[in-house]
Amino acid sequence: MKDTILKQSTAVRTGVLSEVRKACESVIVDFDSVKHYKTNIKEWLYPIIDLKDYFVYPMSGITEGLNWWYNQENRTVDMLEGDYQWIKKTGNDMLYISMPSAIDGNIHDIIDDRNIALDLAYVGSTEIRPIEIKNVERAFYSLSKPFGIRNIRTGWYFTKTEDVRLKNLTESAKYYNYYAHDVAEKIIETFSLDYVYSTLSNQQKEVCKNLDLTASDSVWLATSTKEEYSKFRRQKDIARICLAGVYNYEL
Repeated sequence: MKDTILKQSTAVRTGVLSEVRKACESVIVDFDSVKHYKTNIKEWLYPIIDLKDYFVYPMSGITEGLNWWYNQENRTVDMLEGDYQWIKKTGNDMLYISMPSAIDGNIHDIIDDRNIALDLAYVGSTEIRPIEIKNVERAFYSLSKPFGIRNIRTGWYFTKTEDVRLKNLTESAKYYNYYAHDVAEKIIETFSLDYVYSTLSNQQKEVCKNLDLTASDSVWLATSTKEEYSKFRRQKDIARICLAGVYNYEL
């Protein structure tokens, strides 16, 4: 088990539970329809984060949403050491932060007075625990990390102000990834927000006990300060360790 973990890359590549795989495989590719975009993602996320007052647009994963925002952002962006490395620190005008944190997989209080761009990649892999969103100007979410369906590229971009270009693409032209959208809606229709956590939490505890690791809030992750895990360090002496490679998904 330890050898499997140590041989992994430093990236977090989560797995797909058997029931999730069946749900995805039941979605039929729609080659011909032209449909209005509609999503229930805000309602599904509500037990953890209240995004009801935000505009929402479909994206091919969180990274596409970050690209869309970051490439148009005129302000400088601050970030914590070890956070998602796709974003680069350019200054201190606003804060990019992931919560649960990509640094250690844990939920922390966000204490900052600046406008915030909030990456929610690991939401859906923790127990139900509300995240405060004071000062959050925009947010990004995908099912890639919690449900392991990274190759389907589901995703949403939430913003306090309407994005006219995205509105025209999504609502007027009806350009979006229909298959990824249908899979995403199938998952949030079928599974609760804490389904992955509830299903895998006992395995997480067992692995952490056997390897003397500290379980993160995200069921996919653990942390350690031991030197043998040093290649996974994101910040100071804290190693973020992905447990996905040692889980059993046929449950």
